[in-house]
Amino acid sequence: MALNDDISEVLSEFGFTLTVDTKKSLKSKLDERASKYGGRKRTSRLEASAEAKPIEFSNGVITLKFSMNDYWDIVNGGRKASNVSEDGQSKIADWSALSGLAEKIRISDLANRKQKQSLSKRKGLKTLKKMPFDRAKKAAGYLVARSLKKKSLDPTHFFDEVINDGRIEELKQRLTEVIKKDIQIQISNGING
Repeated sequence: MALNDDISEVLSEFGFTLTVDTKKSLKSKLDERASKYGGRKRTSRLEASAEAKPIEFSNGVITLKFSMNDYWDIVNGGRKASNVSEDGQSKIADWSALSGLAEKIRISDLANRKQKQSLSKRKGLKTLKKMPFDRAKKAAGYLVARSLKKKSLDPTHFFDEVINDGRIEELKQRLTEVIKKDIQIQISNGING
């Protein structure tokens, strides 16, 4: 086999095991958090997004990229209680639409307004409808952001535990055996370059 094929095989195997172990660790940590706070276990979009990209060869450089959704570092490292930016609130609002939170707000708002209306002594009351979905999304974004302003988000360390379990040293050793010289591995999180 050619040297590039040997290196590609080692990196592909590393990427595959990193993907599997990261997904397993994240699922375990999120299930643990759900049981701690009485939530329900669900599939995570972050878990689904974790993947090692195919090996790339360009200009004499061999690259293995591992990617996850952009909020992985907050899930991994936690977040202190503080304000949420408008961009963050809009991302939370989009998440609420996908997770069903916005629809739950629409239903509970309608139920509350119907209950108030039934207690009213006025005659000729109008038929009530659910609030517009966009308004419910925005309300959900605001409510979650308000909660994040008051409470911190505990870190899970799901990725730290996987990447720091000795696999980098093992990868260096395996690549050194293939190449027969010292190598340096650089890990960047995409945020800092």
